[in-house]
Amino acid sequence: MQELYEGIELTAEQTEWICRGLLDLAAVDGVDQSEVELVEEFYHSGTGQAADLDALKAKGFDLAEAAAVFKAGGGALVESFLVSSYLLIYADGEHSDEERARIAQYAAAVGLDAESLERLHVKARLYLLETLAKTLRNREVVKAVGIHNLGLTEDQVAGLVEG
Repeated sequence: MQELYEGIELTAEQTEWICRGLLDLAAVDGVDQSEVELVEEFYHSGTGQAADLDALKAKGFDLAEAAAVFKAGGGALVESFLVSSYLLIYADGEHSDEERARIAQYAAAVGLDAESLERLHVKARLYLLETLAKTLRNREVVKAVGIHNLGLTEDQVAGLVEG
C-alpha cells in the first residue's frame, strides 16, 4: 500500500479545517489523549508549526463551511479528511456508533455516497493493519486483528499477511 497521503499537498487553511473537523469528531464521545496527539501531529505535518488546540477549538467546526472548503479542494482533500477521520476514531481503541454517524454526516455534506465512504473506511483500516504488520512477525496475529478487530475480510488482509 502506498503512503497514505502521498502526493497530497495541503495548504495551511486546509490543514486547519481538517484538524478542526478531527477535534469536532473527537468531541463526539469525549476527547482522548491519543486523539489529541493525532491532531497535533497532523497539524504539525501540514503547517510545520505546533498546533494551538485551544485556538482551533475556539474557531469551531461549521460543517457547511468545511464542506465548501473540502469540495473546492477536490477529491484528494475530501479523501484526506475522511480517511483521517477514520484513523482518529481508531486512535483511542474505541470507535463508537456516534463517531461513525458523524463521519457519515461529513461524507453527506461533501456529497460522498455510502459505497465510496466504505471504500475510504477500508483504506484507513488497511493502513492501520499495514502499520501493525510492519512491527509484528506473527502473520496470524495480524490476520486476526484485521478480521476480528478491524472488521476486514480475509481477501482484504491477504496481501498484508502473505507478503
